This record gives sequence, C-alpha cells and structure tokens, in this order.
Amino acid sequence: MEEKFVALKGSIDILKGHQFWPGQGETPNTFSFRFRYYLVLLLSVPFWLGVLLHLIVVLKDGLDVDLSGDISVLSSLFGLHFMIITFVWDLEKTSSLFRYLSHFEEFSKPDNFDERCRRLDLYSNLYSKYCIVGMTTYFIIKQLEVPDCERINREKGLKEMCGFFISMWIPFNTEIFPTKWILLALQTFGIFSIIKGGASVTFTAFEVAEYIVLKIKHLKRLSSEAFDDPREEVMRARVNHCVKYHHHIISICELFNSRYKNSNGCYVLMVGIIIAGLANQYMKEKNIGVLLHLGGWMLSFFLSCHAGQSLLSQSLEVADAVLASRWYQAPVDLQKDLVLVMVRAQQPLSLHAMPIGIMSYDLFVAVSTEEYSPESEPRFTLLQMLKTSYSYFTLLNKST
Repeated sequence: MEEKFVALKGSIDILKGHQFWPGQGETPNTFSFRFRYYLVLLLSVPFWLGVLLHLIVVLKDGLDVDLSGDISVLSSLFGLHFMIITFVWDLEKTSSLFRYLSHFEEFSKPDNFDERCRRLDLYSNLYSKYCIVGMTTYFIIKQLEVPDCERINREKGLKEMCGFFISMWIPFNTEIFPTKWILLALQTFGIFSIIKGGASVTFTAFEVAEYIVLKIKHLKRLSSEAFDDPREEVMRARVNHCVKYHHHIISICELFNSRYKNSNGCYVLMVGIIIAGLANQYMKEKNIGVLLHLGGWMLSFFLSCHAGQSLLSQSLEVADAVLASRWYQAPVDLQKDLVLVMVRAQQPLSLHAMPIGIMSYDLFVAVSTEEYSPESEPRFTLLQMLKTSYSYFTLLNKST
C-alpha cells in the first residue's frame, strides 16, 4: 500500500499513527502491521475491562456511585472497537474506495478539488487536536479533584481510584507501587488509541461523503453544459461522458456503503447513550472536561449526519442540472436517453446506517433531542438510560 492518496491524506497519516493503517512498504496483511494493530487492541483491554468490572461491582453492591461516566465510556469503547475492527478487517476495499476518490484517469478532477483536499485535511487535524485537548483537559481536572475524591471515599467508605480518567475495579491491591501508575498508563493509552483513533475512523466517513459530493457537483456542471455546443457529435460525446460519470459515482457510493453501513449503524446506536450519559454527568458535576467530551460527540454525530444529508440532497439535484441544460437542442433519440438518466437521478444516493436507516438531519434531531433537553429532569437515572435504549427500539421499528 505504498501508493500516494491525495484524498484523505491527513486522516490516513493519523490512522497510521494509531496503527490502523499500514505504513510505508506494508500491506493490510503484512505481519508487522497486523502485530502492531493487535497489540494496540490488546493493550486497551485492561481499560475497558476495568471499567466494566467497576460497573458490575457498583450495581452488585448497591454503592452510592454515579454510573453515567461508566455507561458513556463503555458505550464508546465497545462501539469504537467494533468500528475500528470493521474498518481494518477489509482495508483492501477501503483503500480501493480512497483510491477512486484520488485518481482521475477516466474522469477529470472535480472543481475546487485541491482546495477541498486542503480544507478536509485541516479539519481532520483540528478534529484530532480537539480530541487531545479535550482528553488532556479532562485529565487535568481529574487531578485537581483528587482531594475531593479521597474525601468522598473516606466519608462513604468507597475505594474509588482517584486521579483516573474513569473509575476502574481491579481484583488486587492497586496501592502497591507501581501498580496504580501502570494502570493509569494503560488507561491513558486506551483512551488515546481507541477513542481518538476511533474518532479518526468516524471522520473518514464524513470526508468520503464530502469527496463524493464534490464529484456530484462536478457532474451537475458537466450535465448543464452538455448541450452548449450545437454539434451533434459533441453533444453525444458529452452525454455519454456524463452517463458514465454518473454510474461511476453510484458505484463509489455503493462501495462506500458496503464498507461503512455496519459501523455507521453501531455508531448511531451508541452515540445516543453516550450523549445521555455525558449530559447527566455534566448536570451533576458541571465539569468542563465532560462538556468538551459531550461537545466532541455532538460535533462528530452532526458531521456524520451532515455528510449523509449532503449526499442525499446533492444527488437529487442531478436531474435539475439536466433540466437546466439546453436539452431541447438535442436530437430526439438523445432526449429519450436523458429521460433514463433523470429517472435514475430521482433515486437519491444516501449514507446507510444499518439497521437504523440513513444518516441525515432528521436522524440527528431524532437521536440528540430524544436524549436530553433543557426542560428534562436534571437528574437522570439508570431507568432513564434504559428508556433511551427503548427509544432506539422504536426508531428501529419505524425504519424497518
């Protein structure tokens, strides 16, 4: 996989840093890449397993401990693990998808492609840095809260691990040096690798959709100009080119959905629970780190839904671009061919989230407003968290 990708270059570089994309001279099946990838997953196990055990122990013993953070973190960890695994599972197809967006042998480069590349690479790096800033801020706040955490432990007779990103339960004495620092290092590694790396994976879906939209806009311009030249042979050549271009875009979108539909579905299912848990945690703690975390998930979910909405809206405008052209100057048989193009353009391209439906603004409103609103009771409970899961069931029931 030594080829140079013009599209998604920024995200690919970030994924390489997290060992979720092969390095120079490697392929997805190279032993060194697979070893590093599995090692990252293995080293993150103590983090999510410790949080899961903490949740179980608190529920089993009925301890007076808020579980919002546990539920949010576990939802994000299990969901992002699944998304990362599905992303790396068939990197050959994913690289083919990225390659179609980067090469222009058959079809010319879309308008403003280079500028869009620079912007998306910038957004990818800013998004990655936002994750770092948010997690670092959260960690600093946790260190400042250590005295309060220790006081609450003494007052309530608890054994919460102070100074950690999120509480863990370990079946041995963590006070023995350097056990606590090893666990903290593993937790930090897990957060930066899985959460930040997984965030980069989700951002690639937004970028791919944006590049497809760029191709659709290019197709719309070519379609509107197809009949500007009165020569019949030129008209036919341009129309044939537009038809092939349209089929090319449709095939890219089909490959896009085959690679991302399952991870998108997992993402939608987990993001509502995460938003609900973080909103609850912020209402109780008024913690700026939690607010940054919540803002990051809201932004990520909005970008995914925005990408799906743009894909849907722009694909429906292809028929309008044909109608805006001088089609009436074309021969009758060519006009009949245009009818078939317009009929196919009535079927919008979309970004699927199996088995929920499609990514769109409607989905963003349905999920995010279901979980939290200013008028809601300021104290969430575990029962309300379970009601959140029921809302996903009703959404799924309506969609299928």
